[in-house]
Amino acid sequence: MKINFRLALGITILAVFVLGSLILPFFSPVNPSAQGTYMKNMPFSLEHPLGTNTLGQDIMWFLIFAIRNSLLVAGGTVVLSMVLGLTSAYLLAGRPDPLRRVLDPLFMLPLGTSAVTLGLGYIVALDSPPLNLRASPWLLPLAHTLVAFPFVVRSLLPALRGLNPHWRQSAQVMGASPPRVVVEIDLPIVGRALLVGAVFAFTVSMGEFGATLLLARPAFPTMPVVIYRLLGAQGILNQGQGLAMSVLLMVVCTAGFVIIERFRLGDFGEF
Repeated sequence: MKINFRLALGITILAVFVLGSLILPFFSPVNPSAQGTYMKNMPFSLEHPLGTNTLGQDIMWFLIFAIRNSLLVAGGTVVLSMVLGLTSAYLLAGRPDPLRRVLDPLFMLPLGTSAVTLGLGYIVALDSPPLNLRASPWLLPLAHTLVAFPFVVRSLLPALRGLNPHWRQSAQVMGASPPRVVVEIDLPIVGRALLVGAVFAFTVSMGEFGATLLLARPAFPTMPVVIYRLLGAQGILNQGQGLAMSVLLMVVCTAGFVIIERFRLGDFGEF
């Protein structure tokens, strides 16, 4: 069998520089004796997940608390981004016109903007009455919604643009009300796209760090913030526990993208 050396080289570079840093934490604790001296002394992955670290924190309680916070924020993000994303996708799914041509790239603007900039914008914009939300628990879901919103829109647009308008018209002629048309015509067709958008929003929220670091209160850390604190602290034990949490977060995000690949619309793409 003839080997395509260019393809093999490309796969090797991809594996080393992209996948290597993601896979290494999973395998490093499996056989520590096979690692080098530096790797032996680094408690990677799930090797030291329990007990009290050198910061005086019960890492198990800290982990559960951070997971709970991340799940709460991700749940709020899913609800907000689905409401806004579905409304915007319906708006963009019609025939192209000047307004839609302007709104389409405008809705994608958060993708090209640093999350730190978005977080700073929330601090500046929501710092005075009647929109003083600096201490509100909804501030993080709002910021995460802005980051996840473009993914939801792009997940829904192919399905909405693939709808045959005659189906809606036929249902209306037969006496169906607009809400019933949405429930009985649109939702069965765009249901998979809705699930993909929801999983996108959930996964993006779970891993979002830039805006969260600026907006999260010290008493309400999420998993990425806790990982940052542990990896930035001195001591091998702190770093090992931070990497253990990184593995857990990676597993959650990987599961999310597996679900996305399972339910996304076959050949349609909007990114």
